[in-house]
Amino acid sequence: MRLGVFGGTFNPPHLAHKYLALQAAAAANLDRVLIIPDATPPHKIAKDLVSGEDRLELCRRTFSSPLFDVSDMELRRSGKSYTIDTLREIKETLRPDELFLIIGSDMLLSFHQWREYQAILSLCRLIVLSRETAISVSDLAAYAQDVLGLAERRGEILLLSVPTQELSSTEIRRRLAAGAPVDGLLEPDAIAYIIEKGLYQ
Repeated sequence: MRLGVFGGTFNPPHLAHKYLALQAAAAANLDRVLIIPDATPPHKIAKDLVSGEDRLELCRRTFSSPLFDVSDMELRRSGKSYTIDTLREIKETLRPDELFLIIGSDMLLSFHQWREYQAILSLCRLIVLSRETAISVSDLAAYAQDVLGLAERRGEILLLSVPTQELSSTEIRRRLAAGAPVDGLLEPDAIAYIIEKGLYQ
């Protein structure tokens, strides 16, 4: 099995998240994509963070196709969520034939600061999603080679240029707090859950 791992705060998960996961799956011919909401992300301060239980349910309602599995493995783990711990657990429990970590280009540029980043690279290949208006794929390839020692031509990293989508969880939270519509930004089932639970109000 070719398994992709797509983690994030998902506060809330939106249609751009789903689009990016689908693009990565198609480009790398993935059999499954594991969606993993963070517990306490170590690399950023998560403002207005709703409960892990709510974010998990929102992910289930957003990533509802057979391609996706939503996991609570990081939410069950106490303390901060580190990617290396998650990948080791996946390797031990799911035993995929090939493992891929899906990240954005901004994460690649700080990847050398991640905990045990070299161990991460020994466990999986990277799929890096770059927006068309962000850093160019050629610049990303040079960075990956010069700083991380990765070579796209050897299949260690897959760099994808994806259409720009001006959509963020921060903007969606702002709209929800203001009572503005979010149709077309979130899955209808996710919107229904947010309204039912009074989230981000």
